[in-house]
Amino acid sequence: KQKTAYEIGVRLVGSEMCIRDSFMKILIISGGNHPYDETTPILENLLVENGHDAIISESANELNNNNFKFDLIVMNTLRQNDTNNDFSEKQKNNFKNIIHNGKGLLSIHISPASCPDWKEMRNITGGGWVLGESWHPPFGWFKVYVDNKNHPVSEGIADFWTYDECYCGLDLRENINTFMHGIVDGEVKPLGWTYEYGKGKIANIALGHSGASQLHPMFQKLITNSIKYISN
Repeated sequence: KQKTAYEIGVRLVGSEMCIRDSFMKILIISGGNHPYDETTPILENLLVENGHDAIISESANELNNNNFKFDLIVMNTLRQNDTNNDFSEKQKNNFKNIIHNGKGLLSIHISPASCPDWKEMRNITGGGWVLGESWHPPFGWFKVYVDNKNHPVSEGIADFWTYDECYCGLDLRENINTFMHGIVDGEVKPLGWTYEYGKGKIANIALGHSGASQLHPMFQKLITNSIKYISN
């Protein structure tokens, strides 16, 4: 029997109810032209195992509600007209306001390329992939280097090898705080950064293309660290 979010997030000690400090209600926006049928269930399981209530939405209809009922947003998605899942104008405006007003955002892999005709998306995420411009070497093994081991998102993470895509040619904002990178043709390629958009905290992890990529222990540690970071 699957445990409910209430059972996961609450425990009884004697006659006293103790609510776990880490409990969050998280909206995972998924769907698009990527293997999200592999990766999004992995994210959901990871978040639930860490005591959160994770809800997956491919429609993103939750963004149509002016009374947003989640603590933070995880984007594991590629929204565009070509796949009939681009955000509507109302969803774009509400998404922007939700983050600007203080909700945290975790953006994964190609998610910043969503809504390609809406430049505000990468202003929110601090940058990322640009459809038709960014590129990567063939999917395979490469080493990820941690720039700042004292950054909250890279806490407990050392340099590691992963089986993934090393993104290149990203459109990045000047004031991002980069905490990890890859190297392609002798050049540093940022792969993880934090940023602030209004009152909202942003974490962007450019890794995570496949199920195997997202099952990597260091990727999962990056995700759990990111959730803690953007929720504070």
